[in-house]
Amino acid sequence: MKQTRPVALSRAWRAGGRRRLGRLLVVLTLLIGYLVWPYVTLWRLDRALVRNDQIALAGLMDLEAIRDALRRRLNKDVDGTIDSPSDAFIDWLEAALRRDGTAALETQVDLAWVRGRMLAYSPPGAGLRPALARAFFDGPGQFSLRLDADCGGPVVVRLGFTGSGWRVQALYY
Repeated sequence: MKQTRPVALSRAWRAGGRRRLGRLLVVLTLLIGYLVWPYVTLWRLDRALVRNDQIALAGLMDLEAIRDALRRRLNKDVDGTIDSPSDAFIDWLEAALRRDGTAALETQVDLAWVRGRMLAYSPPGAGLRPALARAFFDGPGQFSLRLDADCGGPVVVRLGFTGSGWRVQALYY
């Protein structure tokens, strides 16, 4: 009987170790999936921008959140999540306000405007890759892109995790 006890303990220890290893592998798989997910979303966004796929773009962009981020940035009494607007943005906003009045953000910030800003520094049909200078996490639920060009200031795009996936939630230049 003394010989069967260590074998039984050994089997129990191995079974427990396998369960721990299985749990560890599940956690690692989920973590890797979470880290890769925004890059997959970026690839989907790039393809939708190149093809001008309005349905896919609508699913990947939260226009209300983009407008809200711009509104918060323009309100000096509220801390915004985006940096100071550039002179080019102020010029665009001024022209939009003259044309559309106080509804400028609602009428001008649409899928076409966001698409135009994101592709502004890339050759036609090339997508985001030529202008992409940075794509990385800012926090657990925030991912940002920086699109640069020699001819102008950067376009910064922020993606946020919404539970159902990553979506564009802010854009500024």
